[in-house]
Amino acid sequence: MDFESCPRKHQIDTYLREHKINELFQNMTSLLIFNQPDYPKRFLREKLIELRDARDKGMDPPLLFTQDNAESIFNMLDPCESEAIAYERYCHALETLGIRKYDKDPEREENGEVKKERYLEEAVRGLKILATTYQQP
Repeated sequence: MDFESCPRKHQIDTYLREHKINELFQNMTSLLIFNQPDYPKRFLREKLIELRDARDKGMDPPLLFTQDNAESIFNMLDPCESEAIAYERYCHALETLGIRKYDKDPEREENGEVKKERYLEEAVRGLKILATTYQQP
């Protein structure tokens, strides 16, 4: 019997989805690859403790990308330093950070551009959601 025909497949899928297990492994693997620590098991343990503290104490979860990274992307898309970018660039910048769920209708200037402040708010919110690989209490 293969997994697809396993009677418990639905139960297993539900468990993995509810506990965000795939997201947890993806996030931890990304953190490992990005940081390449000398002691990967110790590093993972520290990140899991940070994740637990984020859940239990309301702290920020361990992030792969930071607000500084989001700001760097924005600055590359705004070479004239106008502090605003086209809506399409706003979407592209957020998706570059791995954020798929974001405000698709952000407040815009009269010319249709999205201000840097609004983009950064959405980027930080999205990055925290990506890193929150646990059930909310």
